[in-house]
Amino acid sequence: MDILRTSRHLGLVIRQRRKALRWDQAQLAERVGVSRQWVIEMEKGKPRVELQLVLRTLNVLGLILATGTVEGMASSAASSEMPLELPDIDTIVDGNGLRPDEHRATAMTLGRRKPHKAV
Repeated sequence: MDILRTSRHLGLVIRQRRKALRWDQAQLAERVGVSRQWVIEMEKGKPRVELQLVLRTLNVLGLILATGTVEGMASSAASSEMPLELPDIDTIVDGNGLRPDEHRATAMTLGRRKPHKAV
């Protein structure tokens, strides 16, 4: 599962999944019921995209959104001897979050499941 810290990272995860399914942006847009321009903006990490549409996009791509508590992440980190560093919300809001290759605990993760065709 990917640990998300910024809207840009969420867009990257969505783009990677779309490409893994060998869909272009127009195909994803059609399945979600949005414009191709909306898909482009979401994949770039535009922070103000509509949440309902993001959730629909995740569903169409077969991605799941999971949440947890910092305490739960801390106990997992302690058992794996991985240091837990809490995110700096100002950095996240400013769009200067972690690079995708940096792994620190947060409360939001994405997993994969079979893609869903929108009706």
